[in-house]
Amino acid sequence: MEETIRKYIFNNNQKFQRYNSWNHCFQAFSEIEDEKLLSLHLGFYLASWGMYRGSSKLLERDYLVHVDAVKIIKNYFYLRCYPENEVAIKKVEDITNLIEELSFYYQKTHNVTPTDTLISKIILGTLGCLPAFDRFFIDGVKQEQFGFKTLKPKSLTQLFEFVDENNQELKLIRTAHPQYPIMKIVDMYFWQIGYEQSNKK
Repeated sequence: MEETIRKYIFNNNQKFQRYNSWNHCFQAFSEIEDEKLLSLHLGFYLASWGMYRGSSKLLERDYLVHVDAVKIIKNYFYLRCYPENEVAIKKVEDITNLIEELSFYYQKTHNVTPTDTLISKIILGTLGCLPAFDRFFIDGVKQEQFGFKTLKPKSLTQLFEFVDENNQELKLIRTAHPQYPIMKIVDMYFWQIGYEQSNKK
């Protein structure tokens, strides 16, 4: 696992590289109170992580579309992950409630389809308690023959079981990279596997 993480960091955390947008957004949510400024950080992070392309309804909105989402996220700030505070499997119900609230807001208020990719990227970039369920992550999960491929409660439970089973190794990696919560490390691990698999096709 450590070697895979090392490759991800080497390839994607170069100066000015777009994947640094996660670092900026996650840090902003630990330092900034202004909801409009946080919305701007969130919007740019989502754009640089591919959520403003194609037919996404977010293309038709400015960054203020995220203000009320930021308010929802603040209600769940106890889920935010730090080295001394990582969420556990007992919080799956709370995370599911957050997913449902964010999904309802984007769908009903702005007609933005709340895909697993969008909602999980929002949560990863603000609270760090879930990986981003995008194409490469899911491909990596499939490659390693695990079952957590959606934001459904059963899938999230399986995700946390994976974290529990690999807790010692994940904590060792986090010790070397304390800026990353464990779910971000999980995200990088499976994303890199999926990315490498796609390059073999």
